[in-house]
Amino acid sequence: MLLGIDVGGTFTDAVLVEQGAIVDMAKVPTTHQAILQGILGALDKVLVPAMALKIERVVISSTIVTNAIAEGQTEPVFLAIMSGPGLNPQGLFPIEPYLAKGYVDHRGQIIVRESLEHAMVDKMAQGKKMAAISGKFAVRNQSNEVALASDLQEYKFNKIFVGSQMSGELNFVRRTNSAYFSAAVYHRFKNFVEQVEASLAQRQITAPIHVLKADGGTLPLAASLEQPIEGVFTGPAASVLGIEAIDPPEHCAISLDVGGTTTDIAFWEEGKPLMARKGAKVAGYNTSVRAFHMRSLGVGGDSAIVRTEKGFDVGPERAGQAAALGGDYATLADALITAGRISFGDATASREAIATYCHPGECPEKIAVVIIDAAVTKIAVAINEMLQEWSMQPVYTVDDIVQGNGFVPQRLIGVGGGAPGLIAALGEKMHLPVEIPQGAMVANAIGAALAKPTLTATLRCDTTEGYYLIPEAHIKAKISKSFGRCQAEEVLRKYLLAAAGQWQMEANKTEIIAYEEFPTIHNYVTSGKIIYAKMQLQPGILFPVVAREVAF
Repeated sequence: MLLGIDVGGTFTDAVLVEQGAIVDMAKVPTTHQAILQGILGALDKVLVPAMALKIERVVISSTIVTNAIAEGQTEPVFLAIMSGPGLNPQGLFPIEPYLAKGYVDHRGQIIVRESLEHAMVDKMAQGKKMAAISGKFAVRNQSNEVALASDLQEYKFNKIFVGSQMSGELNFVRRTNSAYFSAAVYHRFKNFVEQVEASLAQRQITAPIHVLKADGGTLPLAASLEQPIEGVFTGPAASVLGIEAIDPPEHCAISLDVGGTTTDIAFWEEGKPLMARKGAKVAGYNTSVRAFHMRSLGVGGDSAIVRTEKGFDVGPERAGQAAALGGDYATLADALITAGRISFGDATASREAIATYCHPGECPEKIAVVIIDAAVTKIAVAINEMLQEWSMQPVYTVDDIVQGNGFVPQRLIGVGGGAPGLIAALGEKMHLPVEIPQGAMVANAIGAALAKPTLTATLRCDTTEGYYLIPEAHIKAKISKSFGRCQAEEVLRKYLLAAAGQWQMEANKTEIIAYEEFPTIHNYVTSGKIIYAKMQLQPGILFPVVAREVAF
């Protein structure tokens, strides 16, 4: 039996899945000041004591990392970089970094060895418990990063995150920001993890606990503490996996998960969600976090409504509970109720709340329609921006050149509590058919329950120099000049399966997600080759489920 828990901005959902069927599901209000109370409330609705021992795995999708960053609830971090010549770090990172001495060239040769200017470090590190370090080209030689981390031990940081361990890919800026954000949310995330473990133990749940990642895979709680930033955007990822489990679209489609606080938008092609070709942006900064091509927009059922001289604005602020459910202010959900698009709670209270936005002589029903149009216009604009971003992505393969990056949506898929009314209105505006699949109300928790565990690793080898590196694991080994793609894939496969075993993860299929190979030339003669490969335990869902509708 699998348990999925999704902690959203408005509701916390729990789903129990067994043998391809949903055993039970629950939806309770998220308790923002004490999130774990909401988790336990959802658990108590789906569990009886005898069930706890039957649970084989728990997966949690949480907004804890996303909200910490969005709300500015991160802690100060000492950031040290070794950027070498040719890079102006101004504006590339969330804070001003300490520029440490040390430089590795593009071949992995140490040009300048690491050293600290202690007076400057004393000043910039004062009062900070967390640190992040990163070096340009460090994925090709980690020696300077290792030395810098060692030198910083005297400052008694609680933890130091290292860029090359965040990602084995070459983009120095993305690696650095991933290390920084991991450090900035570490203590908040660690506290959440510890409370989850303690609370589930109170319910006699002894199964392994995993955290959902932005790419749709999962990590054991302990492993997630080594890369907390991977916990960002897990809500949107959960909705994508939920749709994949319930009813994946066969053609080009756009899915929209309408929650109380946000609408999460994702693209689909041939039954699979599209992945962002580069890492996700976090707080406006590029990171190495692998994620779906998606966007989280501040428009949801609980969104606040503001009337201006130019019309209405909906979101991103949350007004709280809808007036239909006893809230103090009108929300987008109240507009949908008043316009007759959805039905729940006290419709009269919704109409009266919307009436407060009417000028003399205006009808609440008509004003509700205008409010809804403002919301769907905002979503349509975001979709068009995403379409533009996708079309402008660089091409990397012959297939990209022949087929292009064009994406033409043929339908909309709505999930989440606010989907039936809002996405129907969006479909009318965009002239696209709309599907609301069975189980749409708890799609996120379904997706979390069924997510596959996954790990990612990169390998870089230089047959001229005679070695390969797996940066994430600090592994360096000798190789022969005949080392090629087959050997590279086998090395990565063995490493991933061994790492999965250490984390007690059930190993699944591996897949190569990036591969480059080019010759090295010395004195006009080919002397060897450089290989770069990135492999992962394949993310996705364990199996599809037959969903059912339940009134909450």
